[in-house]
Amino acid sequence: MIPIISAALELWSAIAPHLVNTVISCFGFSGILESLHEKSKRLTDIASDVEKEVNDLENLQRKVRKTEVASWLEDVTRINIEFVNLQRDLSQQNGFMNRFRWGQVIRLSSRFDELLQQHKDFHGSLVLDAEITRGNPQLTTKLFGKAFEKNVENILQWVVDEKISTIGIYGFGGVGKTTLAKHVHNLLLERTEYRVYWVTVSRDFNINKLQDDIAKVIGLNISDENGVDQRASLLNQALSQKKDLVLILDDVWHNIDLEKLGNPHHLNGCKLIITTRSLEVCRRIGCHELIPVQTLLEEEAWNLFKEILGQRTTLTRQVEEIANDVVKVCGGLPLGIVTMAASMRGVTNIHVWNNTLTELNSLSQGDWEDSVFVVLKYSFDRLYPKYNREDNIRNGYTNLQLCFLYCSLYPEDYKIDKGILISKFISEKFIDQRKRRGEEYDLGHAMLDKLVNLCLLESTRLRNGSEAVKMHDLVRNMALKITRDNPKFKVLARLSLEEFPHEGEHWTEDLEKMSLMESNISEIPEGMSPNCPKLSTLFLKGNARLKVIPDSFFSLMSSLCVLDLTCTSITSLPNSLSGLKSLNSLILYNCCYLEFVPCLGELKELRELDLSLTIIKKVPEGMENLVNLKYLSLYGARFLKELPPMLLPIFQKLQYLYLPPRVQVAVEEIESLKHLEILSCQVKDVYDTNHIIRRSGQRNITSFDIIIGHEIEEIYQFSPELLKDSKRIAMSRCNLMKREGNKESLVAQEIEKLSILRCVGLSSNFPDDLQRLGISPRSLKSLSIYRCEGIECIVNYEFSSLERIILEYLPNLSSVVNDVAVGLAPPSIKLFSSLWKLVIFHCPKIKTLGLGLLLDNLRNLKYIEIVFCDEIEEIIQVADERKGGVVSLPKLEHLYLSHLPKLKSICPDEAKMHCVSIRNIILSRCPNVKKLPLLFLPSVDDQSYSPPPNLEKIGIEEESWDSLKWDDPTHKKILRPFVSLYSPDDE
Repeated sequence: MIPIISAALELWSAIAPHLVNTVISCFGFSGILESLHEKSKRLTDIASDVEKEVNDLENLQRKVRKTEVASWLEDVTRINIEFVNLQRDLSQQNGFMNRFRWGQVIRLSSRFDELLQQHKDFHGSLVLDAEITRGNPQLTTKLFGKAFEKNVENILQWVVDEKISTIGIYGFGGVGKTTLAKHVHNLLLERTEYRVYWVTVSRDFNINKLQDDIAKVIGLNISDENGVDQRASLLNQALSQKKDLVLILDDVWHNIDLEKLGNPHHLNGCKLIITTRSLEVCRRIGCHELIPVQTLLEEEAWNLFKEILGQRTTLTRQVEEIANDVVKVCGGLPLGIVTMAASMRGVTNIHVWNNTLTELNSLSQGDWEDSVFVVLKYSFDRLYPKYNREDNIRNGYTNLQLCFLYCSLYPEDYKIDKGILISKFISEKFIDQRKRRGEEYDLGHAMLDKLVNLCLLESTRLRNGSEAVKMHDLVRNMALKITRDNPKFKVLARLSLEEFPHEGEHWTEDLEKMSLMESNISEIPEGMSPNCPKLSTLFLKGNARLKVIPDSFFSLMSSLCVLDLTCTSITSLPNSLSGLKSLNSLILYNCCYLEFVPCLGELKELRELDLSLTIIKKVPEGMENLVNLKYLSLYGARFLKELPPMLLPIFQKLQYLYLPPRVQVAVEEIESLKHLEILSCQVKDVYDTNHIIRRSGQRNITSFDIIIGHEIEEIYQFSPELLKDSKRIAMSRCNLMKREGNKESLVAQEIEKLSILRCVGLSSNFPDDLQRLGISPRSLKSLSIYRCEGIECIVNYEFSSLERIILEYLPNLSSVVNDVAVGLAPPSIKLFSSLWKLVIFHCPKIKTLGLGLLLDNLRNLKYIEIVFCDEIEEIIQVADERKGGVVSLPKLEHLYLSHLPKLKSICPDEAKMHCVSIRNIILSRCPNVKKLPLLFLPSVDDQSYSPPPNLEKIGIEEESWDSLKWDDPTHKKILRPFVSLYSPDDE
């Protein structure tokens, strides 16, 4: 038999090339490509329709696209890119070479057919209801003064008055207008059912950006619409659909045509509150009621000063008298009082207080703003160096002062990400060099915290939850006054410039730092070459229309140290960049059209190179000379297929390394980087992972994101910001049963986040698989499993630290928890005590979650989503002895149940679920659910009931709502205002 098989293989080897040539000759590549082109066009047209439909539903009906729809659209984009690349390659090859593309052609054709079929399987259901929020509380400080308290109560009364739609809060800078508005914002969220949305306007606002900002907070996407009037119409349409809405526009400097914002003041149930320095602005906008914010009375000012100074600063009677005079210099202005008090914390020496008062009085005091400047400038001057060393001073300022001044380069009211800002501090050498970059970040955080504690910066957060800081506009003005001469800053950020700043007017020989962030610049004049020999920092970040930088532009910037071109549309960088021998940091993050970077061989001082989310196809020439590189990010550079062999070992100082998923490098190259602290890369198999992780324990690696196997789905990819302080492994399209020789199939012990995607070889009991892989369940905080067969049960009692569980497309999953194994747990183990998110999607065989023994542990559970699980009958199981009692989920905010045809109850009808934090409940396509035990209504007195205090929405089909049964007939009436009814066709 074996000789026959051998002969057959030899025959096939001989005739296969001729068969391929014959097929190609008969049909021709042109005909085959034409067929693929038709499929591609058809698929693209369908995807375009789907995208438009989904966008419309997302924009106007508060829906979100399903995960499978989002993945399908991403797959369509990928296959079309591959097809375009194939056409390009074929056009550059002769007919003989085309036959080697036959396999790729067949695969593409099959994939096109598969995606077309997947679209049919959507059955018209593309979206789900979005999570809706009434607004997020603002960070604020305590109100001082009777006038402030009275103003708050007046505004709250006016908001509920149907005759009043627009309220104006006015007063000069630093007097507390924004603080007052923040308290109103938070109290409206606490005391009323209003949706309250906050938008900061600023002095140099742009109507398009303001429209975008309002659209974002109300959940509308108008980015694809360019016309101001059409965008206003969409805003009006979206606002008119919302009832009981308060829109707060903070820091309005000029009259705004409210028609361009959708006419919020003319809509039923919509209220507008503005804060401004100008009474005239309030009048021109047409405010129905006005609140003038005045400075504090002497006694109120002194009480505020003492509170900020703190109880630990004990003053003698004599010092207290001097301190009282210092407070009077602040003129009752809260900002000045708070800043001055913060700078004097811990000072008890009478001589220091006397000197403070003398200096404040000796400074020239003209108009009011000059007086404010004196107070703020004094706090800035008190930022003494830690050591009185000459090398700790630059331009007459300490590193801490320079860090503060640096923040003024950002636009007014800009929230500056702390991590990005500290990276800039490191590049600017404001932070003393440490052995590890992590230690430098720690020092940077300490410096920012000190500035926040001194009230020179404000602490805030970005939308994604990242920590950030911002400057009060008066504090920023003070910083800009300081930097007009020494050091010489020029800040033209977010000014909607019509043309690029001219040479001579702004680009002077003594200029040190220039910020043109978000200034709407579309072109730099050809031949322009600013003569700025001292320029060390240039921000062009956020100029999305900027496509070309002239070749001469950098020729006379020999001292340039930091160049930030983030989020511009440049396609290439000029050759003059190659001469910037002092360049320390080159940031090209999200330059999504950037294909060409010139030779970097002369930039031997370069420490940081960020090419994330660019479309470069190869690394820039001269990279091998960058021996001082400490930070290299190629995250999301999707067209970069490989790195030159042995390039990485050249970077022996490298501390942070982010590689794109498609690029696999030899593990030996990564191991050679002895100073590496953070790593994101893709490796071939689990054995390579072993080398990296196990040896990291002997080195400096504190965080890693390692993809094992093939390219990972984008929805599971990490960004660099999410990687810090995290240890994550993602296995994609791996055979987990595979062995090679005698190598142990172990990954590592201390993994915090684990994603397993499209892998084979998993057993029915997932904990056994983890043991085989060498992963400790007790270290896991996040677990995601996607499209894996075999698994029937996910966790046992050893998974004690889990915070997130996401399970998608697991055809054999029958339960999340192994009840038997949990029953054997030691009393000290509290499984799921940290769990806050549970998502189960498209698991057709799951019948129970297995949470019956864990009810007392689910104290932190906030989010439950279960969709497309055909067999599940009950969400929360309750032991017989507890069925008549109360099941408490105190932090549960979101319950999302959809397409569960056999679901009969959320928990047994005899039990009641007490959920005081519940905000949103979606019950869609669950026809057999007849009761909502989650809506156990807290008693106000012995006779009546009230809804859960944080409830915002119950989304349910009309038929299901009408068929629900109630313990008390009044419950249905009480809950009806929160109900959003829809028919199945709405999905």
